[in-house]
Amino acid sequence: MDGRMNLPSGTTMAGRTTAGSGGGPARDNPSRIEVEEMDASAPARVRAPMPSDSALGRKVRELRRSRGMTQKELASAVGVTGAQLHRYETGATRVAASRMIAIAEALGVRPDVLLESAAPEPVPVISAEASTGEDLLELIQLFSAIGDPKNRNAILAVARMMASTNPTGGGNGG
Repeated sequence: MDGRMNLPSGTTMAGRTTAGSGGGPARDNPSRIEVEEMDASAPARVRAPMPSDSALGRKVRELRRSRGMTQKELASAVGVTGAQLHRYETGATRVAASRMIAIAEALGVRPDVLLESAAPEPVPVISAEASTGEDLLELIQLFSAIGDPKNRNAILAVARMMASTNPTGGGNGG
């Protein structure tokens, strides 16, 4: 046996190092672990939390506090550690659907209440009367040509302001 063990994640760990400074034979050394990738061609899957995960966590914290519960109490009711619940509330860890349902039940709300805060803002529908496809294409091309992020943000701020004062999307045809 060469001191390696297969891991379910597709990696191997070898606790080998050389003994002494003379480059003697290798021996097992539990204080040094070497991790090797078994299949380098397999794509790495990173499931990083999204902004919606943070929004969901904020809603959980808000509801928990409004009910006078501690993190430890809610964690116990849901079946996780206090540290894990903290990671849910800060958005550092994604919440599985089954866990979200358990959290909702422990808080006495429907699961959709938690999801409402995590849903992205709806994209406004552009009416055909408000603009032609050519107008939109030109706007996209011109906006893409602006290199300075500050100028792009200024244009977005003006567009948001104009859209909020005219929610129907209809222009004055100018």
